[in-house]
Amino acid sequence: MNNYINAVCEGQPLDKPSFNKDSEQWELYFEESQTPWHPYDQRDLIAVSFDSAQEAEQSYNHYSQLNQG
Repeated sequence: MNNYINAVCEGQPLDKPSFNKDSEQWELYFEESQTPWHPYDQRDLIAVSFDSAQEAEQSYNHYSQLNQG
């Protein structure tokens, strides 16, 4: 659904979408996946931003379902 999420994120969103007042965008947080571009042992949290609550909610639902059952 989102090429960026598929490329650098792992698992399901860590929480429901939240609104960032500073950027005025909706965000979902994921754990960073191990990739050749990230050679470090520790992985970070990645905030993926969306312009609308609807986009963020759709991505939340999509990536939450992928990891169920």
